[in-house]
Amino acid sequence: MSSVYDHSFNNHSSCFGIFNERGIANSAPMRQELQQLNGLTGVDRQKKKEMDDLLAEAMKTLTFEERQEQQEILHGVEATFTNESTFIDNSLIDLENHLASTKSGTVYEMAEAMDLGYVGDRAFRVMFLRGNRYDAKAAADQMLNFFTIKQELFGSEKLVKDITLDDLDEDDIACLKTGRIQFAGKDRSGRQIILNLPGLRNEKTTVQNGLRTRYYLSMSMLESEANQIRGFVVIVHTVSGMKDRFGGSAYYQNARVAAAIPTRMASMHVCSDDIKEHLCHNCIIKAAPLKLRANCRLHFGSHTECLNHLSTYGIPQSFLPIELSTNQINLHRHLKWVESRFKMEKSDRGAPSEIATPNEPIISPTENDVLVIGGGKCNNTGNNRLRALVKDFSKSYEFGSVESRKALVNRAMHSVHDNEGRFLKQHEGGVWKDLSKSEIRKLIAQAFRNSYRRK
Repeated sequence: MSSVYDHSFNNHSSCFGIFNERGIANSAPMRQELQQLNGLTGVDRQKKKEMDDLLAEAMKTLTFEERQEQQEILHGVEATFTNESTFIDNSLIDLENHLASTKSGTVYEMAEAMDLGYVGDRAFRVMFLRGNRYDAKAAADQMLNFFTIKQELFGSEKLVKDITLDDLDEDDIACLKTGRIQFAGKDRSGRQIILNLPGLRNEKTTVQNGLRTRYYLSMSMLESEANQIRGFVVIVHTVSGMKDRFGGSAYYQNARVAAAIPTRMASMHVCSDDIKEHLCHNCIIKAAPLKLRANCRLHFGSHTECLNHLSTYGIPQSFLPIELSTNQINLHRHLKWVESRFKMEKSDRGAPSEIATPNEPIISPTENDVLVIGGGKCNNTGNNRLRALVKDFSKSYEFGSVESRKALVNRAMHSVHDNEGRFLKQHEGGVWKDLSKSEIRKLIAQAFRNSYRRK
C-alpha cells in the first residue's frame, strides 16, 4: 500500500514566533516582516499601504449593525438563517421574472429548451437564492452565468445533467487527487472549510483541468442544504512550499468559475510567510465588493503561527493536513473523500449496493448512522434523530406539493450526512453496506408517509 505522504515541501526555513507581554512587535513573524519590509521598493511600500487602507475603508463604510454582522460571520458565531420558508415562494417568483426578462439569446435559454424540469427545479433555484442571500436579481444573473460557464467547461450536451466523476477525464481526476483544492473539515459554527494549497499544483495540469475540478468540488459541496445556507470558509495557504510556483496564473479564469457557482463565501483567510506574496494578495482584496472585502483576512507567519491566527476565527488547528515535524502533506483524508465519491456515484447509477468492490473496507456503524436492520426498529442515535425530524415536518410533507416533498426528503438526507452519519443496511452475515441515494430517498419518503398515517 502506498504511503499517504505523497507530497513534500521545498526546503525552506520557517520561523516560529513567541508572543509575550511586550506585544506582537517583538514576535518572530513581525520581526521577519519588518526585515523583509526593509528590502521593499517604494512601489511595494505603497501597495502595502493601499492594502491596509482598503481593509480599513471596508469597515468604515459599513453601519454598526453591518460591522457587527461581519464580525460574527468572520468568527463563526452568526445566527443561522431559519425563516426562509416565510418568503421563499415570493423570491422564486421574483427570480422567474428576472430570468424571463434577461434570458433571451443566452445559454440558459438553450438549457431551458433542452430540459425545463432541470433548470426549473425548485431545489436548484433555491440554491442560487441562498448563494446570493435571497437577492432574486443577483441569483438570476448568476444562473445565466452558471450555464455559460458550464457549457465552456463541459459542452452543450451536458448542460442539463449533474456533473459526476464520469464526466471528468483522466487528467481531471489526476488534478483532483493532487489535493490542491480540498475540503478540510468544518469551523466551530459548522461551516465547510475549503482549503487551497497552490503549491500542490501539478506541472502537467492544464488550466482547463483545474477549472473542471473546481466546478466538481464546488457543486458536490452544494449537495448539502446546510452548506448552501451557512456558506463556507476558504483558506488560501501559501506558506513555505505551498507558494504557487506558477505565479498565480489563471487567476482570472478561476475567479470567473467561482463567481458562477452559488457558493456563499462567508470569509476568506490568506496565509503566507513571504512579504512579496503577502502584497500580491492585494489584488484579491481590491477585486472584492466592500462587504466581502470586510470578510477577508491576511495572515503572516509560519505554519504554526498562521494556524494560531486562524484558531481565533473558530477554525480548528487540525484542519491543515500538514505534518509539521516532517513538512509533508497528508492526503489520506482527501483521497478517502475522492474514493467515497466514486463509490457513491457508482451506487447512484444503479449498481447493486450490496455488491462489494475488491478490497472494500469493512464498515462499522457509528452512533450517527441510520441503520436498516430488516424492517425492525433500531434505537441508534442517528435513527432517533431522523425520526424526530420526520415527526417535526410530517405535516408539511402531508400537505406539500411534489416539489416540496422532494425538498423535505433531501433535507432529511443531508441532515444525517451533516452529522457525519451514513445510511447503512445490514446484510447476510452481519455485514453493513451503504444505501444508494435512490434507496435513501425511498426510505425517508416511506418514513414520512408512515408518520402522518399514524395520526
